[in-house]
Amino acid sequence: QQPQAPGSLLRPSQGHFQELVLTEDEKKLLLKEGVTLPTQLPLTKYEERVLKKIRRKIRNKQSAQESRKKKKEYIDGLESRMSACTAQNQELQRKVLHLEKQNS
Repeated sequence: QQPQAPGSLLRPSQGHFQELVLTEDEKKLLLKEGVTLPTQLPLTKYEERVLKKIRRKIRNKQSAQESRKKKKEYIDGLESRMSACTAQNQELQRKVLHLEKQNS
């Protein structure tokens, strides 16, 4: 039995080799890189390096997307707080003017 790499999708196949199942993102990036991988394991060292690189790119892309999402949520929250503070500030300025008129 072949050891399974973390994150790899493997399916039992004929004989003692397992089928390598790639995600759509992995297939797309492999095509973009101009690399074709066999459908059966084991992979050569070169093929393993290429697949590892592709998976790292996918994880990095997902991490960057999550980071951008969190940043947007943070900025939206700041903008919302700023709007609330601006409205409160204007209301307080109106009250100050009203009180100043009453006292003069």
